[in-house]
Amino acid sequence: MTQPRIRHGIDLVHVPRLGELLREHAGFEDRVFTDDERAYCRRFPDPAPHFAARFAAKEATLKALGMGISATGIDRKLKQIEVYRVGTAPTLVLHGRPAAEAERLGIIDTSVSLTHDGDHAVATVVMIAAEPATPGAPA
Repeated sequence: MTQPRIRHGIDLVHVPRLGELLREHAGFEDRVFTDDERAYCRRFPDPAPHFAARFAAKEATLKALGMGISATGIDRKLKQIEVYRVGTAPTLVLHGRPAAEAERLGIIDTSVSLTHDGDHAVATVVMIAAEPATPGAPA
């Protein structure tokens, strides 16, 4: 029996800086966050920490996938990673290129953890990929 491969990504976001981006750059929120993410974050008196945690999760996801962030298409890539709430636990929903990369890597499960306190928000993403079949082994 083969063992699963574990992929990990982590990211830290400075909440005041993200809050500044949201206030000063028209369209940033819409380009980076899905409708559901925006609705969730906007429920709070101060949505910035919640946006920051989701932004961190998006970057952590790209790191776990080995995709990184480049200037070209950054908004599109980030919006294709959605942090969705199921009850009290956040979960990842991947679309577009991130979903295709997860499939290529054989990702079979993901886990995301978010936290924010004061000026910082942190997210960690763990992905489990099925081990590819060993050449010559029975299927």
